[in-house]
Amino acid sequence: MLSKTGNNRYSDECYTPDSAVAPILKYLDKSLTYYEATSGISSSIVSFMRSNGFNVISSNGLDFLNDELPEFDAVITNPPYSIKDKFIDKCYSLGKPFALLLPVSSIQGKKRGSMFSKNGLELLVLNNRVDFTGKGAPHFGVAWFCSGVLDEKITFTNN
Repeated sequence: MLSKTGNNRYSDECYTPDSAVAPILKYLDKSLTYYEATSGISSSIVSFMRSNGFNVISSNGLDFLNDELPEFDAVITNPPYSIKDKFIDKCYSLGKPFALLLPVSSIQGKKRGSMFSKNGLELLVLNNRVDFTGKGAPHFGVAWFCSGVLDEKITFTNN
């Protein structure tokens, strides 16, 4: 179990259910074009956002960290947890709004703490744990880690 949720490549495939995306939608601007940076294998975020009237570009297998990216206004994704620091750093370096779905424990960490202190951070905390596997009893909580998206620094919501 721990190997599936730890800081390793085996924990990276957590497909995002609509219930995890729905709470962030009310904070997003429908006039923007969003880039889903990890939608090469699965596109559940892309499909759900498009069905709710958002313009979303799928990564279609592009490497968010290394490839040249298409034009977009903001990033939304559930990044691979084993390389979350690289995703956070890349998002800040782009200078665009972003929303990253990450484990709540991601608030801690020397490197992340430094990035958050320097650049600011907004959190949309999901009060209910997200069941990524469909097997019930999720054992870790997640939150949307954002910049340029929320009005408040920390917002709590029932999902």
